[in-house]
Amino acid sequence: MRRTLHVGLITLLLALPVFAEKDEAKARAQLAADKKALAPVQSFVGSWRGVGMVDRTKAEDAWGEEAKWAWSFEGGRATIVFDATDAKVYKSGRIGTGEKEGAFTFTGTLPDGKTTETFTGAINAEGQLVFTNDKAAKDRPAEISLRTVAKGARLIVLYRKPSPTGGKDLARLAEVGYTRKGSGFGISQKENECVVTGGEGDIRVEHAGKTYYVCCTGCRDEFNENPQKVLAEFKTRKEEEAKKRAQDGK
Repeated sequence: MRRTLHVGLITLLLALPVFAEKDEAKARAQLAADKKALAPVQSFVGSWRGVGMVDRTKAEDAWGEEAKWAWSFEGGRATIVFDATDAKVYKSGRIGTGEKEGAFTFTGTLPDGKTTETFTGAINAEGQLVFTNDKAAKDRPAEISLRTVAKGARLIVLYRKPSPTGGKDLARLAEVGYTRKGSGFGISQKENECVVTGGEGDIRVEHAGKTYYVCCTGCRDEFNENPQKVLAEFKTRKEEEAKKRAQDGK
Protein backbone atom coordinates (compact mmCIF):
# COMPACT_ATOMS: atom_id res chain seq x y z
CA MET A 1 0.00 0.00 0.00
CA ARG A 2 2.76 2.44 0.95
CA ARG A 3 4.61 1.68 -2.26
CA THR A 4 1.46 2.35 -4.29
CA LEU A 5 0.90 5.67 -2.53
CA HIS A 6 4.53 6.60 -3.00
CA VAL A 7 4.41 5.87 -6.73
CA GLY A 8 1.13 7.78 -7.06
CA LEU A 9 2.57 10.81 -5.28
CA ILE A 10 5.63 10.84 -7.53
CA THR A 11 3.42 10.58 -10.63
CA LEU A 12 1.30 13.49 -9.40
CA LEU A 13 4.34 15.66 -8.68
CA LEU A 14 5.78 14.94 -12.11
CA ALA A 15 2.48 15.85 -13.76
CA LEU A 16 2.07 19.20 -11.95
CA PRO A 17 4.56 21.11 -14.15
CA VAL A 18 2.76 19.82 -17.26
CA PHE A 19 -0.62 21.02 -15.95
CA ALA A 20 0.88 24.38 -14.95
CA GLU A 21 2.42 24.81 -18.39
CA LYS A 22 -0.90 24.06 -20.09
CA ASP A 23 -2.72 26.52 -17.82
CA GLU A 24 -0.15 29.23 -18.53
CA ALA A 25 -0.38 28.63 -22.28
CA LYS A 26 -4.17 28.91 -22.06
CA ALA A 27 -3.88 32.15 -20.09
CA ARG A 28 -1.43 33.65 -22.60
CA ALA A 29 -3.76 32.65 -25.45
CA GLN A 30 -6.65 34.43 -23.71
CA LEU A 31 -4.57 37.59 -23.30
CA ALA A 32 -3.58 37.45 -26.96
CA ALA A 33 -7.23 37.11 -27.99
CA ASP A 34 -8.23 40.05 -25.79
CA LYS A 35 -5.45 42.25 -27.18
CA LYS A 36 -6.47 41.43 -30.73
CA ALA A 37 -10.13 42.17 -30.02
CA LEU A 38 -9.30 45.50 -28.35
CA ALA A 39 -6.83 46.60 -31.03
CA PRO A 40 -9.49 48.83 -32.73
CA VAL A 41 -9.57 51.06 -29.62
CA GLN A 42 -5.81 51.03 -29.00
CA SER A 43 -5.74 54.70 -30.03
CA PHE A 44 -7.40 55.69 -26.73
CA VAL A 45 -4.26 54.74 -24.79
CA GLY A 46 -2.31 57.79 -23.64
CA SER A 47 -2.58 60.92 -21.51
CA TRP A 48 -5.23 63.48 -22.37
CA ARG A 49 -6.23 67.01 -21.37
CA GLY A 50 -9.89 67.80 -21.94
CA VAL A 51 -12.66 70.38 -21.74
CA GLY A 52 -16.20 69.29 -20.95
CA MET A 53 -19.38 71.14 -21.83
CA VAL A 54 -23.05 70.52 -21.19
CA ASP A 55 -24.11 73.06 -23.79
CA ARG A 56 -21.72 74.22 -26.50
CA THR A 57 -23.33 77.65 -26.48
CA LYS A 58 -22.67 78.23 -22.76
CA ALA A 59 -18.97 78.47 -22.03
CA GLU A 60 -19.64 79.26 -18.37
CA ASP A 61 -20.78 75.66 -17.86
CA ALA A 62 -17.47 74.23 -19.12
CA TRP A 63 -14.98 72.39 -16.94
CA GLY A 64 -11.49 71.01 -17.37
CA GLU A 65 -10.42 67.44 -16.75
CA GLU A 66 -7.52 65.11 -17.51
CA ALA A 67 -7.57 61.40 -18.26
CA LYS A 68 -4.98 58.69 -18.54
CA TRP A 69 -5.80 55.59 -20.57
CA ALA A 70 -3.72 52.42 -20.31
CA TRP A 71 -3.78 48.67 -20.84
CA SER A 72 -4.50 46.44 -17.86
CA PHE A 73 -3.65 42.74 -17.58
CA GLU A 74 -5.28 41.84 -14.29
CA GLY A 75 -7.17 38.62 -13.56
CA GLY A 76 -5.91 36.90 -16.68
CA ARG A 77 -7.74 39.27 -19.03
CA ALA A 78 -6.61 42.27 -21.06
CA THR A 79 -8.70 45.43 -20.81
CA ILE A 80 -8.22 49.14 -21.50
CA VAL A 81 -8.78 51.35 -18.46
CA PHE A 82 -8.76 55.05 -17.66
CA ASP A 83 -8.53 57.29 -14.62
CA ALA A 84 -9.75 60.88 -14.84
CA THR A 85 -9.10 63.93 -12.68
CA ASP A 86 -11.87 66.50 -12.04
CA ALA A 87 -14.26 64.49 -14.24
CA LYS A 88 -17.99 65.20 -14.01
CA VAL A 89 -19.36 61.95 -15.49
CA TYR A 90 -16.89 59.13 -14.69
CA LYS A 91 -13.71 59.23 -12.62
CA SER A 92 -12.55 55.88 -14.03
CA GLY A 93 -13.65 53.20 -16.45
CA ARG A 94 -12.80 49.90 -18.07
CA ILE A 95 -13.36 48.66 -21.63
CA GLY A 96 -13.35 44.91 -22.16
CA THR A 97 -14.37 42.41 -24.78
CA GLY A 98 -17.96 41.24 -25.13
CA GLU A 99 -19.29 37.73 -25.53
CA LYS A 100 -19.66 38.05 -29.30
CA GLU A 101 -17.01 39.00 -31.84
CA GLY A 102 -16.84 42.75 -32.30
CA ALA A 103 -18.67 43.43 -29.03
CA PHE A 104 -17.30 45.48 -26.14
CA THR A 105 -18.25 46.17 -22.54
CA PHE A 106 -17.77 49.33 -20.49
CA THR A 107 -17.91 49.78 -16.74
CA GLY A 108 -17.71 53.35 -15.48
CA THR A 109 -17.18 54.50 -11.91
CA LEU A 110 -18.93 57.71 -10.92
CA PRO A 111 -17.14 60.64 -9.23
CA ASP A 112 -18.21 59.28 -5.81
CA GLY A 113 -15.70 56.46 -6.38
CA LYS A 114 -18.26 53.77 -5.45
CA THR A 115 -21.19 53.69 -7.86
CA THR A 116 -20.68 51.91 -11.18
CA GLU A 117 -22.66 51.74 -14.41
CA THR A 118 -22.31 49.08 -17.11
CA PHE A 119 -22.77 49.30 -20.88
CA THR A 120 -22.47 47.10 -23.94
CA GLY A 121 -21.41 48.34 -27.34
CA ALA A 122 -19.69 48.01 -30.69
CA ILE A 123 -17.99 50.10 -33.36
CA ASN A 124 -20.53 51.59 -35.75
CA ALA A 125 -20.25 52.29 -39.49
CA GLU A 126 -18.71 55.72 -38.80
CA GLY A 127 -15.91 54.19 -36.77
CA GLN A 128 -17.27 55.38 -33.42
CA LEU A 129 -17.28 53.11 -30.39
CA VAL A 130 -20.85 53.37 -29.09
CA PHE A 131 -22.03 51.99 -25.75
CA THR A 132 -25.64 51.80 -24.59
CA ASN A 133 -27.37 51.22 -21.28
CA ASP A 134 -31.09 50.45 -21.51
CA LYS A 135 -31.53 50.91 -17.75
CA ALA A 136 -29.99 54.36 -17.43
CA ALA A 137 -31.26 56.51 -14.57
CA LYS A 138 -32.58 60.03 -15.10
CA ASP A 139 -29.82 62.46 -16.10
CA ARG A 140 -27.30 59.62 -16.42
CA PRO A 141 -25.73 58.34 -19.66
CA ALA A 142 -27.86 56.00 -21.74
CA GLU A 143 -25.37 56.20 -24.62
CA ILE A 144 -21.66 56.96 -24.81
CA SER A 145 -19.84 57.45 -28.10
CA LEU A 146 -16.05 57.73 -28.41
CA ARG A 147 -14.01 58.61 -31.46
CA THR A 148 -10.53 59.88 -32.25
CA VAL A 149 -9.87 62.57 -34.86
CA ALA A 150 -6.90 64.60 -36.11
CA LYS A 151 -4.82 61.44 -36.66
CA GLY A 152 -5.34 60.30 -33.09
CA ALA A 153 -4.47 63.62 -31.45
CA ARG A 154 -8.06 64.34 -30.39
CA LEU A 155 -10.54 62.16 -28.49
CA ILE A 156 -14.22 63.14 -28.45
CA VAL A 157 -16.55 61.58 -25.87
CA LEU A 158 -20.27 62.33 -26.17
CA TYR A 159 -22.74 61.39 -23.44
CA ARG A 160 -26.47 61.23 -24.12
CA LYS A 161 -29.23 60.68 -21.57
CA PRO A 162 -32.86 59.53 -21.76
CA SER A 163 -35.08 62.23 -23.20
CA PRO A 164 -37.21 64.16 -20.67
CA THR A 165 -40.19 63.50 -22.94
CA GLY A 166 -39.75 59.75 -22.64
CA GLY A 167 -39.65 57.17 -25.39
CA LYS A 168 -36.52 55.96 -27.11
CA ASP A 169 -35.20 59.42 -27.97
CA LEU A 170 -31.99 60.59 -26.32
CA ALA A 171 -30.90 64.07 -25.26
CA ARG A 172 -27.44 65.54 -24.99
CA LEU A 173 -25.97 65.19 -21.50
CA ALA A 174 -22.37 66.38 -21.98
CA GLU A 175 -19.40 66.25 -24.32
CA VAL A 176 -15.71 66.15 -23.48
CA GLY A 177 -13.11 67.04 -26.09
CA TYR A 178 -9.61 65.81 -25.24
CA THR A 179 -6.24 66.69 -26.74
CA ARG A 180 -3.46 64.14 -26.42
CA LYS A 181 -0.65 65.43 -24.24
CA GLY A 182 2.62 65.96 -26.08
CA SER A 183 1.00 65.30 -29.44
CA GLY A 184 1.75 68.63 -31.05
CA PHE A 185 -1.88 68.23 -32.17
CA GLY A 186 -1.11 65.43 -34.54
CA ILE A 187 0.46 61.99 -34.81
CA SER A 188 2.10 61.19 -38.12
CA GLN A 189 3.17 57.59 -37.67
CA LYS A 190 4.48 55.20 -35.06
CA GLU A 191 8.14 55.79 -34.31
CA ASN A 192 8.43 53.02 -31.74
CA GLU A 193 6.03 50.11 -31.60
CA CYS A 194 4.78 48.77 -28.27
CA VAL A 195 6.04 45.18 -28.05
CA VAL A 196 3.03 44.19 -25.93
CA THR A 197 0.08 45.55 -27.91
CA GLY A 198 1.45 47.05 -31.12
CA GLY A 199 0.47 50.64 -30.31
CA GLU A 200 2.67 53.72 -30.24
CA GLY A 201 5.41 53.08 -27.67
CA ASP A 202 6.96 55.98 -25.75
CA ILE A 203 8.14 54.22 -22.58
CA ARG A 204 11.53 52.53 -22.67
CA VAL A 205 12.04 49.05 -21.20
CA GLU A 206 15.08 46.81 -21.29
CA HIS A 207 15.81 43.10 -21.37
CA ALA A 208 19.06 41.23 -21.93
CA GLY A 209 20.86 44.46 -22.71
CA LYS A 210 18.40 45.58 -25.42
CA THR A 211 15.93 48.46 -25.36
CA TYR A 212 12.29 48.08 -26.36
CA TYR A 213 9.23 50.32 -26.10
CA VAL A 214 5.76 50.00 -24.59
CA CYS A 215 2.76 52.32 -24.75
CA CYS A 216 1.66 52.58 -21.11
CA THR A 217 2.40 51.57 -17.55
CA GLY A 218 0.15 48.51 -17.87
CA CYS A 219 2.22 47.22 -20.78
CA ARG A 220 5.41 48.13 -18.93
CA ASP A 221 4.40 45.96 -15.98
CA GLU A 222 3.37 43.10 -18.29
CA PHE A 223 6.72 43.28 -20.07
CA ASN A 224 8.73 43.36 -16.85
CA GLU A 225 6.86 40.33 -15.50
CA ASN A 226 7.06 38.26 -18.70
CA PRO A 227 9.80 39.71 -20.96
CA GLN A 228 10.69 36.50 -22.78
CA LYS A 229 7.08 35.53 -23.44
CA VAL A 230 6.16 39.06 -24.54
CA LEU A 231 9.09 39.22 -26.97
CA ALA A 232 8.29 35.76 -28.32
CA GLU A 233 4.68 36.82 -28.94
CA PHE A 234 5.87 40.07 -30.52
CA LYS A 235 8.13 38.12 -32.89
CA THR A 236 5.27 35.80 -33.84
CA ARG A 237 2.96 38.78 -34.42
CA LYS A 238 5.46 40.51 -36.71
CA GLU A 239 5.99 37.29 -38.68
CA GLU A 240 2.23 36.93 -39.15
CA GLU A 241 1.98 40.56 -40.28
CA ALA A 242 4.79 39.99 -42.79
CA LYS A 243 3.03 36.90 -44.17
CA LYS A 244 -0.23 38.80 -44.52
CA ARG A 245 1.49 41.64 -46.39
CA ALA A 246 3.08 39.11 -48.72
CA GLN A 247 -0.26 37.43 -49.35
CA ASP A 248 -1.89 40.79 -50.04
CA GLY A 249 0.88 41.62 -52.47
CA LYS A 250 2.20 44.54 -50.45
